[in-house]
Amino acid sequence: MLETTHHWLPIIIAVYVPVSFVITYSIAVKNKHVEPVFPYVSYTGTIPPESCVFGQLLNIGAALAGVIIYTRYRQILYHFEQNSPAKYLLHINTAAFITGLLTIFGVSLVGNFQATNILEVHLLGAFLAFGVSFVYMILQTIISCKSVPSENDGNSPCIKGFRIVLCVVDLVVLILLGILTPVAISKGPGPGKSRLHWSADEPGYAEHLVATISEWLVAFITVIYFATFYKEFKHFRMKPPEVIYYNEQTGIDWCSCSFSIFNKCSSVVNPVENQATEEAKK
Repeated sequence: MLETTHHWLPIIIAVYVPVSFVITYSIAVKNKHVEPVFPYVSYTGTIPPESCVFGQLLNIGAALAGVIIYTRYRQILYHFEQNSPAKYLLHINTAAFITGLLTIFGVSLVGNFQATNILEVHLLGAFLAFGVSFVYMILQTIISCKSVPSENDGNSPCIKGFRIVLCVVDLVVLILLGILTPVAISKGPGPGKSRLHWSADEPGYAEHLVATISEWLVAFITVIYFATFYKEFKHFRMKPPEVIYYNEQTGIDWCSCSFSIFNKCSSVVNPVENQATEEAKK
C-alpha cells in the first residue's frame, strides 16, 4: 500500500499535527488548566489527562515524520545518483537526514517530558524540535535549489521559492520566540502566579502573547514545509523490503523475494535441491 500512496504522508502530517494540538488544547481549556488565549503549545499538554494524550499524539507524529524524513533522504539520494551532483550535496543530504532524526527525537522529548515536571529535558526537546528543524529546512532548501532539474520531478521554481519564504518566516518567528520568552518571564506573571494562567492584566503579558503565537507559528510552518514534499513524492515508488533466506550449511541464498504478508513466496527453492544443482554445474 505504501508503495504507491506514500506521497500522501506529507499532507497527512500537515493535517495531523494541527489537529493534535487542537485536541489537547480543547481538553486543557475545558479542564481550566490553561488560559484560552494562545497558551504555549506544551502548556496544553502538561497536566493530566491532556498530558497523556499530548505525549501519545506527538510520539505518533514523530514516527510519521521519521518515515517522511527517511523517504526524502532516499529520494534525494536516488536523484543524485542519476544526475551526478557536486559531492557536497551528498554530504548536505546526509546532514539533513541526521538533523531530521534529531528533530523527531526532540518532538518525542517534548511530548514525554512536560515543562512543569522536567523542564531541562523539555527545553532540550524544544530546541531540537524547533531550532534543529529550522536547520533541516535550510538544508532541504539548499538541496532543492541546487538540484539539477529532471523531467516531472515536482521540484518547480514555485516550490523552491515557497520553501525559501517558509525558511525566512520561520527564522523571524524563532527569533521572536527566543527573545520574548525570557523577557516575558522576567516581567511576570507576578509572585504566586502560574504561567499556565497568564492573564492580560498581569505584567509581561504582551511579550508572552507574541512568544506563544510565535511558537504555534513555528510548529505550523514546519509541517507546512513537510507538505511541500507532496508533489515530488508523487514521482517515484517505494518497494517493500526484500527478504533473502540464507542456508547456513551451504552458504547459498535459496529464496529472494519482496516481503509480503499477503502473498506466499513463489521463488522458494529447496536448499538441498539448490545445493545439488550448484554441484552439477561444477
